[in-house]
Parts: sequence; structure tokens; C-alpha cells
Amino acid sequence: MTEPSTLALIILIAVSLVSTLVGLYLLTVFNHIFKKSIKNEIVRKNAAAWLIILCLSTALQPMNGSILTMAAKHGWLLSIGFLLLSVTISTLLVYNIARIIEESPRLKKLPFIQHKLLLLLSLIITTLLINIPTNYFLYGRTFDYVKYAIFSSIYVAGAAGLIYTAINYIAIERKRKFDEKELELSRMRELKTKAELDALHSKVNPHFLYNALNSIADLSITDGKKGRKMTIALADLFRYSINYSDNNFSTIKDEVEMADVYLQIEKIRFEDNLTYTLNIEDDLAHYLIPRFVLQPLVENAVKHGLKATGRMTEIQLEVNKYSDGIVINIADNGPDFPDELLPGYGVKSVYDKMDLLFKDKYEIHFINKPQKKVSVFIQKLIKDESTI
Repeated sequence: MTEPSTLALIILIAVSLVSTLVGLYLLTVFNHIFKKSIKNEIVRKNAAAWLIILCLSTALQPMNGSILTMAAKHGWLLSIGFLLLSVTISTLLVYNIARIIEESPRLKKLPFIQHKLLLLLSLIITTLLINIPTNYFLYGRTFDYVKYAIFSSIYVAGAAGLIYTAINYIAIERKRKFDEKELELSRMRELKTKAELDALHSKVNPHFLYNALNSIADLSITDGKKGRKMTIALADLFRYSINYSDNNFSTIKDEVEMADVYLQIEKIRFEDNLTYTLNIEDDLAHYLIPRFVLQPLVENAVKHGLKATGRMTEIQLEVNKYSDGIVINIADNGPDFPDELLPGYGVKSVYDKMDLLFKDKYEIHFINKPQKKVSVFIQKLIKDESTI
């Protein structure tokens, strides 16, 4: 066998070093190679694998100068052609067998180390099955080339497998840490939302409380039974607002009942100057809406109807199906809503709760014609599972 020249070896060593560095780098960015130019994922990954195997195979050449020997015997064109053919066969067989093992749902259930050892073993065995017959065909039964075939197979397959495993492990660790941070952020968002909702639940109009207690004080002297009834209703309303169950939602049935309790208190205060009706469409009673969302709207109707005008006020609360959701209408015969409506803290709390629990899934409209009413449209239906 003719010994290659010193210059040829130097060039080959330089090419080998560059190929090694390029091959190792390409392994670290394997999933991004040809991502923009090749749309089909399998074709893209095979092309990326072909490029990496070519680099690693080229890196081996100075170890025994096989390509120089082939070039001296068969010419450079045939030698390079054979190298490219060998890389292509290795890609089609070695890489795709490894890919099947890597992506198999059943094998993915194995522990990480076992799964990657199986992948590494498959890479080495399939590479050996290709390289040994190929080298035998090209170089005959020469022991050096058989030894080289075994060594190069273990090197190429082992290096690729180990680096790929290391990259996978780093990616898994990054994902785990990212998931932990996401979980922590999610918990913080939940705690923030809970704190905001707790603050909103605790908002009961102090003027209403002041007036109710004054009315109870007066009734305790003039009409004890009414005073007792009003005290019990007020206690029920505050018990509901305390939210012992620590739940951000309540059934429509419970919300309407609390609106009824509030209106009972106001009716005791204003007697015949206030009348009201409450209606829930069949099958809607057990759907969930934010706690304490109806009472502020009903209170708004009383405040801008009866209290503002001093005349007889009629309030109608209805809950009906609407398209794929529900609509809550609270109508009254008080003065029209102004063109530039500035909601008070009660109505503002309704918006805040709906933003937190039904974001982008609700609308609130203040309507004057043909009937004055507040309409709350909810496109997201949540049923109370405890009633199913």
C-alpha cells in the first residue's frame, strides 16, 4: 500500500478537525437544521442526520487514511462517491432505526437511562452491520481494515449516541426547570387571583349596612317582628359574603336567593315603594357564576330607581338561555342610564370578578330602550359538578 504524502495527511488532519467541530456543533442544534428550508419533518431530520454522519465519518479519515488509499487505487471521484454512498446508507438504516426506537411510545415508557442505552446499542450494532461488510468488500480480509471498521463504527455511533443523549438530558432538565417555573408562576397567579376575589367578595356597600342597621334600630322599637326578620336577612347576606366554602363561584340559584335576601331587606325599609320579581329559566339553576355578582347590580337598580326618585320602583331579575350561554337581565323603571356611565364600586366589582373568572367570555350592556335594564351575557357555561 502506497504511503500518503505528508501534505496530504496535513490537509486530511485539518479537514478532520474542522469536520469534528462542525459535526459536534450540528449535533447540538440537530432539531433546528434545515428547519426553514425543508418543511417535511422526516425528510428534514434525515438530511440533518446525513450531514452530521458525513462530518463524523470525514473526521475518522486520518486514523488510517482509508480515503487516501482508495483514492490511490480507484481515484478521488470514486472514493468520495463511495464515502457519500456509505453516509447515505448509514443515514437511511442507522439513523432511521434509531429514530424509530427514540420515538416509539412503548419504548418511551422505559427509564431515561435504559431508553438511551438501547438507542446507543442500536446505533453501534447497525453501524457495525454496515461497516464490516463494506470494508471487507473494499479491502479484502485485511485485519487492519476489519479492526478499523469495528473501531470507526463504535466511534461514530457511540459519539453520536452519547452526545445526542447528553443533549436530550439537558433539554429534559431545561424543560423540567421551565415547567417548575411555570407551575410556580401559575400558583402565584392563582394566589393573586384569590386575593383579588377575596377582596371583592368582602366589599359590601357601607351605606347599605349603615342604613340597614338604622332601620333595624328603628324597627326594634316600632315593629319587633320586622326588625327580627330584617336582622336575620342581613345576617344571611353577610354569611354569604364571608364565603366560608372559599369558592369563587356560586350557583345561579344561590346568587338569585341572595339577591332576594337583599331585596327583602330593602322592601322592609321601603315597604310598598318597592316590588320585584325573580325568574330563572328551567335547567339553569345549577350553572356557576361569580359569587356576589347579582346583588351589586340589584342594589344599583334600587339606588338609581327608588332612592333617586322616591317613587314606586319595580325590579325584574331574569336568567335565561342565550345562544350557547346565558343572559342575566335586571330591569327597573327608574331613570335612564346616562350616556357617560361611570360605574360605582359595586358595579365595578362585577366587572372585576367577570374579568378574573370569565375573561373574554362575557359582555355587560346598560340598555335604556325599549326597556331600561342591565344585561350580562356569559358565553362560558360551567355546571356545578356536585349536583350532577
